[in-house]
Amino acid sequence: MRVLIVGATGFVGRHLVRECASRGDDVWGTFRPDETPPEGDDVRWLPLDLLDDESVTAGLEEAAPEGVVHLAGQANVAESNRDPVGTFRVNAEGTYRVLSGIRRIAPEAAAVAVTSAEVYGAVSSEDMPVAESSPLRPRTPYGVSKAAADLAAAQAAAGWGLRVIRARPFNHIGPGQRRGFVGPDFASQVAEIEAGTGSPELRVGNLSGRRDFTDVRDVARGYRDALERGVAGRAYNLCSGRSVPIGEILQFFVDRARVPIRIVEDPERLRPVDIPEFRGDPSRAKADLGWSPRIPLEQSLQEVLDEWRSRAAAAPH
Repeated sequence: MRVLIVGATGFVGRHLVRECASRGDDVWGTFRPDETPPEGDDVRWLPLDLLDDESVTAGLEEAAPEGVVHLAGQANVAESNRDPVGTFRVNAEGTYRVLSGIRRIAPEAAAVAVTSAEVYGAVSSEDMPVAESSPLRPRTPYGVSKAAADLAAAQAAAGWGLRVIRARPFNHIGPGQRRGFVGPDFASQVAEIEAGTGSPELRVGNLSGRRDFTDVRDVARGYRDALERGVAGRAYNLCSGRSVPIGEILQFFVDRARVPIRIVEDPERLRPVDIPEFRGDPSRAKADLGWSPRIPLEQSLQEVLDEWRSRAAAAPH
């Protein structure tokens, strides 16, 4: 399949490039015009500005895709609180521009619009696990932007007749994730404490919440499965179906630290909106796509720690 990955330089995008290449796809990837694209033989690179119709049109015309996975956007919840309007434009308006471009240029292509489980917002414990039929009640600016993108994708399928599939990933984790997310935030601090290059204190936010984590490589595989087997207009949760306390994630890293670790609560790391538990129902993805997670959480966490230890060792002292 000739696949265009919009936002291929990001955390998930790099893994999706490898997943598609491993299946023999002709892979095209976009990067922001202010970025330098990575080198590699697995992908042909195109500059693309989500908020510029001419740029979107040029990218789609050059790639002439049979399948499109739209990943690009602003993915950090804390950043969305700092810049809600900018986040909405990139995530919601950007999705509409990509879908409109597909309608004009590649209307026969399958498209996976990646939104987020944040669209569900706060869900009561009796409604867990969260199914795709749950109402969209976002509680953060990021969730609002992704809910709008999700509705835009549903409209493109129902109103324009495009084969658009919605993917709603829950928390994902794995190699290549930057700081600002729980795994790399904890692992990077442990690695720097071990190397003697960081504060001797590991600073944390709220540890009581429980979240549903899936390895990024499993998530990337789910996007490619959805491109091939997803039902037009349908939404799919990509998740494990079980929740893990954030404190347990922290304890994994602390138990493997090579030096004593002192944990300190940092008020700046406490999110303004939080819920005690969030857990998804992946049964629709399993039934329609044949997808389920394969990589154990412990493996994901260990690889994240190994990556940040390598970075800390390579950093100037």
